[in-house]
Amino acid sequence: MIQNIEMSAFIPSLPWVRQIISRALEVMLQAITRYGLFLALIDAAAYFFRIRYRKGLQDIPGPFWASILSFDRVITTASGKQQHKHLQYHNTYGPFVRVGPNHVSISRGEFITQIYGIGNAYPKSEFYSVFDAITPHGVRFPTLFSIRDEKAHKSLKRPVASAFSMTSLVELEPLTDICIEILINKLNRKQGQSVDFGTWLHWYAFDVITSLTFSTRQGFMETETDVDGIINAIEGRLVYNSIIGQVPFLHKFLLGNNFIAACAQAVPLVAKLNTVRSIVKFAASQLEKRTMGKSLSSNDQNHDLLDRFRRVRDSEEVMTNGDLLNHAASNVFAGSDTTAISLRSMFYYLCKNKRCYEKLREEIDNMDKEGSLSSPITFGEASRMPYLQACMKEAMRLHPAVGQMLERVVPEEGAQFGQHWLPPGTIVGINPWVVSRERTVYGEDVDDFRPERWLDATPEAAKYMQRNFLAVSLSSSSKPHCNLKLTPLALSSDQEGALVLGRIFLCSKCPNLFQNYSGASTLSYQAP
Repeated sequence: MIQNIEMSAFIPSLPWVRQIISRALEVMLQAITRYGLFLALIDAAAYFFRIRYRKGLQDIPGPFWASILSFDRVITTASGKQQHKHLQYHNTYGPFVRVGPNHVSISRGEFITQIYGIGNAYPKSEFYSVFDAITPHGVRFPTLFSIRDEKAHKSLKRPVASAFSMTSLVELEPLTDICIEILINKLNRKQGQSVDFGTWLHWYAFDVITSLTFSTRQGFMETETDVDGIINAIEGRLVYNSIIGQVPFLHKFLLGNNFIAACAQAVPLVAKLNTVRSIVKFAASQLEKRTMGKSLSSNDQNHDLLDRFRRVRDSEEVMTNGDLLNHAASNVFAGSDTTAISLRSMFYYLCKNKRCYEKLREEIDNMDKEGSLSSPITFGEASRMPYLQACMKEAMRLHPAVGQMLERVVPEEGAQFGQHWLPPGTIVGINPWVVSRERTVYGEDVDDFRPERWLDATPEAAKYMQRNFLAVSLSSSSKPHCNLKLTPLALSSDQEGALVLGRIFLCSKCPNLFQNYSGASTLSYQAP
């Protein structure tokens, strides 16, 4: 039988021997610690060296820290000014900038088709995974924006693509006209008062999108409030998605983890970030009403997007009820915010540029005197107003709805971009803010609001500018909902040919709409 043996029995009992052994052990531990730390530093240096000088990326210029750490992108995104940082980088380093350890930003629009064109082999990066939605029952599902598999994306998009064509959306104009009427009536009661114009445009945009989708408004304009805090929550979730999307591996430890997400629902501030849950709930209730025949009269059937989705679902087995709900909810979530941004941008630049404002007023006046305008002005009439069209393009060029690089992954065979060959797995993309200020395309005055650049250009130059106009030129990489942005940009004509909301007093120091996520311009309003 083996008995326990005390190790102390083998250590000599003499004090000086014990001291020697203790000192020896102490020295050994110090050496191990010192050399261990040294080896760790060597290993870390080697790791960052491999990242910094990765084959294919070592010659791409850019900030040093951005080339070895992802937190440069996290910090610039959290500040809400990544678009300005990317502009600064490209002005400093040129058309190709390494903005991350494995990220390359490109400013040249000639590569838009190569990266985002239909049928290309550039899949979406993990950035998009943070945009997956969650139903009220806690079921996670990819949206048309977040889905990364190209075949699945096409399968989900194909049945409803025709519903988002401009021809189809123009048929829904009566729903938009109702919202315009509500907005004008509301603001007529506030003549002589100061109004938060940006907020009203956001309420209007949200009511327009829900009207187009469900023939039912959520009542932002009627109640003059952010109904259920949805707008504020959407902005909060977009901030989370934008920041965590820079380091998407963290998402599975945060709101991408079902357990964490369930626990977070008990925290009101965090629970608000799951706005899609509220929107899905609203969409599900509208779908249930429509299925039960309670929402629309027989005369109104097939006059909104939800009914058109249902028609596709009923005629094609490829579209499930889940897909139907996905499209309806995604439409509201994706369309409302981008529409509001485009509206704010257009009116902001018109208010800041009196010459352009007066020139547009003159165009409206002339057409109104000719009897060529309805009230509200129809999309067809607006499309025949060249200066209006130029103003819309110029506003969206200067302030695109998206201020981040639209990420794609270089395919397995690698890719050639001009003189640069990028290895497979490299994340590459174009920031709409950067490409819309490309001087070789739009001229040296790219920072100026000058709608005439679209009218004075030769046909070839105009086509070139349009091809580089990432705000509207994306195809499968964008959502079919992009046409929704242009539909509400209609005008309301009266005997004096005023803009949509009547008269807006122009001020020399118009507050900046874009200082923060919720900031809006406070303008003085006078009814026509």
